[in-house]
Amino acid sequence: MKYLITLAAAMTMPLAAVAGKPGVDAFFDAMAISVPPGQQSQFVVGDNLAGYFEGYTQSHDRGAGYTIKNASVYEGYATFVDGAANERTRSNEQVLPYGHRVRHAGGALEEMALLSKKHALAIRLTNPADAILTVQTLFKDPGAVRRDGDVVLIAPSGGAKLFTAIAADQPFMLGDALTLRSAHAVRSMTVVVAFGDSAAQAGERAQALAKADPIGAERKALYDALTKSYLATSDLEYNKALNWAKAASRMFVVEEFGTGIWAGLPWFRDNWGRDTFIALPGTLLVSGQFDDAKAVLSNFARYQNLREPRDKEYGRIPNRVSASDKTIYNTVDGTPWMLREAFEYIQYTGDKAFARQMYQLALPYFDGAIANYADQDGLLAHDSADTWMDARIDNQDPWSARGPRAVEIQALWHTALKTGAYLASDAGDAARARQWNALADKARRSFLALYWDGSVMADRLRDDASRDTKVRPNQLMLVSIPFDDFIPPKVQARVTRNAVSELLYPYGIASLSQNDPYFHPRHQNPDFHHKDAAYHQGTIWGWNAGFTVTALNKFGYQDLAWTLSQNLGRQILGLGTLGNMSELLDALPGDDGKLTPSGTYAQSWSVAEYARNGYQDYVGFRPRLLDNTLAFTPAIPAAWSAFYAVLPFGAGENIEVDFRRAGKQQQWQLRLAGATRRKVVFSMLSADKSRSQLAFELAPGKPATLVTGGGKASIDGKPLALRAHQASYAADIGELVFQTPRRYRAGDFPMLRSKDALKGIVERKEYR
Repeated sequence: MKYLITLAAAMTMPLAAVAGKPGVDAFFDAMAISVPPGQQSQFVVGDNLAGYFEGYTQSHDRGAGYTIKNASVYEGYATFVDGAANERTRSNEQVLPYGHRVRHAGGALEEMALLSKKHALAIRLTNPADAILTVQTLFKDPGAVRRDGDVVLIAPSGGAKLFTAIAADQPFMLGDALTLRSAHAVRSMTVVVAFGDSAAQAGERAQALAKADPIGAERKALYDALTKSYLATSDLEYNKALNWAKAASRMFVVEEFGTGIWAGLPWFRDNWGRDTFIALPGTLLVSGQFDDAKAVLSNFARYQNLREPRDKEYGRIPNRVSASDKTIYNTVDGTPWMLREAFEYIQYTGDKAFARQMYQLALPYFDGAIANYADQDGLLAHDSADTWMDARIDNQDPWSARGPRAVEIQALWHTALKTGAYLASDAGDAARARQWNALADKARRSFLALYWDGSVMADRLRDDASRDTKVRPNQLMLVSIPFDDFIPPKVQARVTRNAVSELLYPYGIASLSQNDPYFHPRHQNPDFHHKDAAYHQGTIWGWNAGFTVTALNKFGYQDLAWTLSQNLGRQILGLGTLGNMSELLDALPGDDGKLTPSGTYAQSWSVAEYARNGYQDYVGFRPRLLDNTLAFTPAIPAAWSAFYAVLPFGAGENIEVDFRRAGKQQQWQLRLAGATRRKVVFSMLSADKSRSQLAFELAPGKPATLVTGGGKASIDGKPLALRAHQASYAADIGELVFQTPRRYRAGDFPMLRSKDALKGIVERKEYR
């Protein structure tokens, strides 16, 4: 991209001349994560149905291979040229969001792609000269094998249910150990391994795919999905990490229980209510996958608890939808998160018809919640392990009690009530709108009086109404709610200062302060405790970085947020599972300074929040189609000299942005694609960290140039009025720096001075 042109020159050039999307090959070449010979690194890709492939670089068969539901159906593959094995351990390998490719010393290139929504994978072997090419498919326990014309069929075995079929785009000879050898010398051979409920289904699938270009088609389809929205900044490493976060997020979108989003691999291959809706904006809204977003919301709605006679979980959506266990509803925040994201979907798309569907979900939810959990203060009570910090000892006592009134639950409750009031008003139910608005106002008034003492925000109120002031990141969710301020901005600023100063390391935000007596420095530390003792007592959760970046950017601390995002990007590209993020990190690095991933090796909301931050918090795009407004609240890091973005909304619409910075001046070239004239509103940061608002209208297909800086703004050279929008809270927040992690010495931490120290405290009912 031509990022070196001067601002003056850029202002005279059409938008398409200064930026744009790369082609398919350039896009994936830029995304490729190269792994040198001899280094085994894990990678994972999904089929968007009910399966995933886990492999390792420099290995033919390490990892789970292709797993569909709970069955491993395929292990890996090996290739040969003129009978000589291609030794992957001595070759350069690249991990890609659809699989991987390996270039061997002799020039042979092998490439594997797991094919989205096909229950199949493809392997392509190419060679610079004609040769006899062989692909060996590897299975842990293949059933009976037979050849039927141009397809090899494998019957299920060992309790498996799926039939397997193998086909190729070249005539082949079938050898021992499921080797397919080209019948004559060729330069390329593609082999497809497909699965089906019957031999006929699997065979037809394999043959149809082999006759086409399955890897090329997969690359093109994935490219189209990943570039429907697009953001390319002047930082190439960040661009790579961002695109990987989008690809990794998309991997978790599945059809196993209806359209849903898996929580994580390998253990959380279920649709969890809370996890799904935390992940939904970064997975499906910023990427423009609005049909899938609607399908996820609609699918969860059909699982709503509408049992009669009504129980205490009446009106809730599930905590978990699973094939192996009954659907359970023990979550206080699942339905509020769903209502929040339903409203966000409606704002992105303008889909007011869907609002009526969500109103039908809101009615029983609020009936149940108000009857069973709303207290005299208008707040929402709950069980001590029904928040996202939900670990229990032997499914009984909570490891980290947060009942009966946790801080973020009240923010979510307020958001749910305001969403419900909008849905009721839209449906013509003025009485319910008034009731829910009044309860939201009551909750707001009560909350500030009960949780905030003028300097410290409580993490929860205990059963005796005392304030639990453990420093946890949950309070930052008070800053990131999408409605009018739940608490005053000045309090939000103090909350941001308190939480960030105490909890934020350069690599993530801790779930508990390292200075708290309950702090656990390592997640898995079996000499001292069960891993769940540390799960929410200091361990770093990747998704918490998302609302932390939101809070920092709101108040003009985007450069600190940017350093965090850069470090998280390096984790995506090089730590643990390549191209993904783990569920957790140990709070403190090892003695060698290295980070230790833990929990699931790939976690949906971790990568989803990273993707969301790029679009919603740095570029700042949050459409409000209910009032025909495209809203921007940007927080552009000083390190970004330029960026180009395509931001989808509505029904096939988008706004294209080409940003340039020159000194203190910013130029935004904007072009609207669609049929409707839109109002555009910017809330611009000033040098003192205050925000000023400007507004104008944008016509479809006609580029416009916005220039801001020095307290002035213009659109196509015509002055725009600026009005104060948010005061500066820099004096309240002050300078923010990362917390310095303490050195790991077991004796320095109370929870490591005896075996199972926290468990004893909880079981003796001494936990405070």
